[in-house]
Amino acid sequence: MAQSRTRPPAKGLAARTLDPTTIVAAAGNRNGPAPTELVEFANTRAVRALGQASAGGVGTARGVARMYAAAIGELDGRAPLLKPETVAEFARPQFHGIDLCTGLEDAFGLGFEQLTGIFRPLSPDAFGHSGATGSLGFADPATGLAYAYTRRRFGFPSRYGAGPENHRLIAAVHRALRAS
Repeated sequence: MAQSRTRPPAKGLAARTLDPTTIVAAAGNRNGPAPTELVEFANTRAVRALGQASAGGVGTARGVARMYAAAIGELDGRAPLLKPETVAEFARPQFHGIDLCTGLEDAFGLGFEQLTGIFRPLSPDAFGHSGATGSLGFADPATGLAYAYTRRRFGFPSRYGAGPENHRLIAAVHRALRAS
């Protein structure tokens, strides 16, 4: 029997039950008196109206890509939001090692992931961030590329990071850039 592409198997979800005393449970607010379901959290009217700090960002791929494009380059006749020195500072690795939440090797700059080690075509100055759902947004000042990918549903298993389809999409975008 074929597995559904939109719903993860119940057995897989059960295997992901977290011990509430772990750092992963704390990061996902699974250890509080009223544990948070990330999907429900991001989709509540109050969270969308008030805005959230570091979780459940809501935006379209086009909107997120435009935000990154505006950060590194001229957009709609306006100067870049960030100076090149600031972009370089965001991209400079401050931490490299095993991410305690994902269990994966990762590198972070100032508030952003340093994505070169994850997505090989990117320059060392690329900066952005993945999301728990499998989404991803970044800017690569060396190529002028601003990229965003959003999902309608959580990827499974997400491992709290960019969905695996991003590797193929980014490679295809870079091939198109080289061909133009």
